[in-house]
Amino acid sequence: MNKHNTISSNLKARDDLAFYSLLIPMTLLSLGVLLSSNNDGILYWTGQLLLSFFFLQAFILLHECAHLSFFKTRSINKVLGHVFGFLSMIPYYSWQQMHNLHHRWTGWRDKDPTTETTINPSSSAVKNLVVNITWRLFIPVFYLSYKLSNYWNLFKIKRFLSPKKYNRVKTQAIIYILIYILLSYFFGGLMVHIFVPAFAISLLLKELVIMTQHSHIEIPVSNHKEVKPLPYLDQVKYTRSFYIHACFTRYFLLNFNLHEAHHAHPAIPAYKLSKVNLAISERPTFISWFIKAKKMKGVDYIFKTSKHTGEFF
Repeated sequence: MNKHNTISSNLKARDDLAFYSLLIPMTLLSLGVLLSSNNDGILYWTGQLLLSFFFLQAFILLHECAHLSFFKTRSINKVLGHVFGFLSMIPYYSWQQMHNLHHRWTGWRDKDPTTETTINPSSSAVKNLVVNITWRLFIPVFYLSYKLSNYWNLFKIKRFLSPKKYNRVKTQAIIYILIYILLSYFFGGLMVHIFVPAFAISLLLKELVIMTQHSHIEIPVSNHKEVKPLPYLDQVKYTRSFYIHACFTRYFLLNFNLHEAHHAHPAIPAYKLSKVNLAISERPTFISWFIKAKKMKGVDYIFKTSKHTGEFF
């Protein structure tokens, strides 16, 4: 076992703490549905905002359960992983397999399937203009591209997985789609009223979080040379955390913003990450990252690095 995988007993998963961590997501879901069901105006949109935070947390919980380390009981991780994957519109097994490859290859930009397409911008001036406009207008094209290209694109996924794993991904994706179609057919009006606006808002929230983690960081490119995966602790310099009020970090982001600690110790559950001490500075704050990143052109932030622009976060 890689020594970086070894964690002390007080940092290991516990079922009771994991279920406790679900209290706020379930509260947001309940209040959001209640306010959105029989109200309009400010109460309706308050409910939608609460639900949008719930959908953000569902995405985070998908991430945690897919590591099989959020709950101590492995089967609970799998069952709830499918629930949160369904709510996030990302097939659980697809996420798990591709995300594992992300952790394996972080530190090699062209080997990591989630960053391989960010090495060079498009040669199309029109596409680059669209990238810049959507970035400036807070249209979450980047998150949607990340989600669709990495977890729904079966042609891409097939390149990285064995036939057995690929067939499992394909089967689960088909099952998810069929369930979405059935729900839309029988409950389409209800879903559009209660969930669709909130889910759309959550796409922006997810983009703002995801785009802090590995973008605009100088990450080596293998250029098709034979390279080895980096040890987890060596991946820290190729990741970025952001910092915000401790209560918001713990109860609303579920420590998902502590991305450096997560890459150093991916087997530690989210509710324990704040106990990890990497002896690094706690920067940037979310506000400082947000202001600096949004001042940049989208193509510069996504496809270039600090080496090219001189911008450091």
